[in-house]
Amino acid sequence: FLDEARLAARVSHANVVPILDLVEGQGRAWAIMPYVEGEPLARLCREVVARGDRVPPRIAASIALDLLAGLGAAHDAADEQGAPLGIVHRDVSPQNVLVGVDGIARVLDFGVAKARGRLHETRDGQVKGKLAYMAPEQLAGDASAATDVYAAAIVLWEMLAGRRLFDGESEMAVVGKVMAGATSPPSAHAP
Repeated sequence: FLDEARLAARVSHANVVPILDLVEGQGRAWAIMPYVEGEPLARLCREVVARGDRVPPRIAASIALDLLAGLGAAHDAADEQGAPLGIVHRDVSPQNVLVGVDGIARVLDFGVAKARGRLHETRDGQVKGKLAYMAPEQLAGDASAATDVYAAAIVLWEMLAGRRLFDGESEMAVVGKVMAGATSPPSAHAP
């Protein structure tokens, strides 16, 4: 939690939900974040699909561009001396994109982010994030800015197609589909 707060505090961008302060007490810690009126993209997509509709392509593209801008700010974040922090979100998914009533999409939850200089290092090869949004190399333990962009592309594909790209009966089935990389264009599912 402290790592998330420390990392997120370094990212200042309109497409990232910022952490304003960190409060500790009674054995607990709280991140103080601004209230953003809106809904997680996952919920919005579920509601659109439940209506038998899909996210309009122009709106999907706008959300994806905002997501990529926020991720770019995280990837470019630097410390006080200007040295790159090498932040990689590692959990880009519709659950971690908040769409405000102002129409702006914002990235949140850097809880499994990877960066140089973290207080708590994850073990090498430890997989963090949601399997259906991971690039094959991330499944092998190699997360990078490119794997965040890969996940953002999956989010866009799912908004356009109105369905999951990699879905399966089990985690192993999902991993198998990700590793096979066989996909179809979103238009095959939503003209």
